[in-house]
Amino acid sequence: MNKSSSSKNALVTGISKGIGKAICEMLVSEGYFVHGTYNTGEKEAGGLKEKLKNVEIYQVDFTNRQKLLELVEKLKKYQLDVIVNNAGVIHFELFDTLTIDSWDDTLSVNLTAPLLICHGLRKNINRGGSIINISSTDGSSGCYASIAYSVSKAGLINLTKSLGNIFGPINIRVNSVSPSWVGAGMDSPAVKEAVDNTPLGKIATFDEIAKVVSFLVSEKASYINGTDITVDGGYSNVDPILKKEAEELEKK
Repeated sequence: MNKSSSSKNALVTGISKGIGKAICEMLVSEGYFVHGTYNTGEKEAGGLKEKLKNVEIYQVDFTNRQKLLELVEKLKKYQLDVIVNNAGVIHFELFDTLTIDSWDDTLSVNLTAPLLICHGLRKNINRGGSIINISSTDGSSGCYASIAYSVSKAGLINLTKSLGNIFGPINIRVNSVSPSWVGAGMDSPAVKEAVDNTPLGKIATFDEIAKVVSFLVSEKASYINGTDITVDGGYSNVDPILKKEAEELEKK
């Protein structure tokens, strides 16, 4: 299906599940025709296209530079109002067992792909349009077993600021959204501890992240540019040691 003449056009990467799926659904509900990418989730992406109708899907592995550039060329036939760089990968590995392949793959998907998409489609974004990069609170702190992911998300936040400077003069706003824990189950000790250290007492739903994206691409956010919006329920504000100190005082 091609974009109808009355639709606004959006590109959302990584739409087959999670945050990307929720963003796709929300943008379609708001009148956008979504061009969505997926890598391995063919069944899920196809089901989303069938359900929402105003969606076209493209299979592409962002670790393959040539395939990424081919996608950009395909999309040059469209004028875009919104680009959401959501696709991402994470590899968990201790530093002693880190491999350069996992490092290269992570930076290719999480950082280089958003740059090449924004650069390649820079003349296809309508004035008044918006670019949103989905980063992470991991980009603002050190890590232990996912160094490539944290570095890529830190780079994505800085890329957002730089692109905000570059696109701002032509009235295209660029912002990033940094969630913390999103959509995970309650069967992991790490997730349970994350909930305990989040002032709102829960992890985010995918829709809660999509709503922030919806706001940022709207006229309600017309003067927000080049900034990172943390969406973590207050998680980043908590020092677990200080929290334990307060809990000890309460016991006395």
